[in-house]
Amino acid sequence: MKALPQEPVPLPVRLPPAGGPIKDVFHRQDDVFKQPKARVSFIVRSPFISECAENYVKVDLWSYVVGEALAEYSYDAEVAGVNYSLGVSGGALSITFAGFHDKLPVLIKAVSTKMREMAVLPENIHRISADAYGDQLKNALFHSRPISQCGLHWANLTTRGTGFPLEACYDAFQGITRESMESLCPKIFSSCHVESMVLGNTTPADAQEYARVLAESLGVDSPLSKLPEQAEATLPPGRTVWTCDSTDKDDPNHAVLLKIQLAKSVSDEALLLVFNKVLSSKFFDVLRTQQQLGYIVGMGGQIGVSFNYVVAQVQTEFEPNYTRSRIDAFFDENFDWLQSGLTLEELETCCAGVLSELKTKPKNLSEEFGRYSRHWTYRTYAFGHRAELIEFLERGVTPDQLRSFLNDKVRPASRMYVQVKKVLEKEDKPLPEGAVTPEDPPDLRRWTGVEDAAVKEFKASTEWISINDKVGV
Repeated sequence: MKALPQEPVPLPVRLPPAGGPIKDVFHRQDDVFKQPKARVSFIVRSPFISECAENYVKVDLWSYVVGEALAEYSYDAEVAGVNYSLGVSGGALSITFAGFHDKLPVLIKAVSTKMREMAVLPENIHRISADAYGDQLKNALFHSRPISQCGLHWANLTTRGTGFPLEACYDAFQGITRESMESLCPKIFSSCHVESMVLGNTTPADAQEYARVLAESLGVDSPLSKLPEQAEATLPPGRTVWTCDSTDKDDPNHAVLLKIQLAKSVSDEALLLVFNKVLSSKFFDVLRTQQQLGYIVGMGGQIGVSFNYVVAQVQTEFEPNYTRSRIDAFFDENFDWLQSGLTLEELETCCAGVLSELKTKPKNLSEEFGRYSRHWTYRTYAFGHRAELIEFLERGVTPDQLRSFLNDKVRPASRMYVQVKKVLEKEDKPLPEGAVTPEDPPDLRRWTGVEDAAVKEFKASTEWISINDKVGV
């Protein structure tokens, strides 16, 4: 075990640049689990990856090929207590190494050297990897659950620089040959920005050494001064319903995904957690247990790059507009209940539940990394954010605070409903006796299909909020 620093370091800190091309190295030496293990993560932001769907797919497929080429070696590594993962996620290449710390430099060098050496992909390994990758793309595009399709449509509409639509990736994949994937490594790494996060039984010098080994093995030599754009869209005011046909011709279900967009702040996020704790179980009980809208029913909160969200989702055999009306009816009724019926005892119980979850200690390095990954990936580096939420909630949340959050933030917020409608020729489930689908208000905004002109206009004209794209900040 490495000697601990004299002063405890409770959160990851950015280390002073050591002179290499990887300048953003974050490190925290473990003083909790006290095992001879570490987790080393790299995120590679390269203009080549985000340039077009073809490049994105090439790099993702190349990751599969590298993994297949290293299959025998990685098996031996796992037996020795170390492992790695490699793949494209969120518009960047993610590389993670984990296990016994004393062998991690060996694994990092072996994997990164193999990545560099594969200028020409072996034909048999490429064929195996391409078959598996193509099947995965096809299943994702044509056999995803309707509620998953809602999420994909949402991501394509409201995020920029984090990926490409599945249709574009699938079309690009059809034209990619083994020869077209030659010498990918220098195209990815010759000009890119790499950040590292190191947790575990390691010193700051170890963390810098891991970064040096990776940079040297992969030929990282031209750091970027500004990162490729990644941004999140501001939703149009009011309510918007976007209906798209299902891509699975055999699925008998519809799906409705609602997102209510909220501004970001510590206080609003803490109140959102309490808000969801108060309503989420009621949402499931009313829409799933009592109304039996479907097997997939849920409500919760989502923390985005630039916004937070109240999220509700239902996958159902009922007609989607009726299902959407049931979601709205639940919120209308329960927003009124929050306004006048929520007791102090109920609120305090929910606050205690949220605090208990926030205070739960991570069980291993992977869970600890999960506490920091969003702030690292989004480049806010607010690693003390959880402590700020706890501090806010420990001061107590009053009914008036929650009502103000409801009336000032949630009620007037923009709402986006993404509806996926089945194409299978099968009758919808009959509405319950006496039930009707209410008429939509005249000011409801309606979009239909991914090629709708209004959808394209929204993407072109909305305000996009970019994540931090400055290097060293």
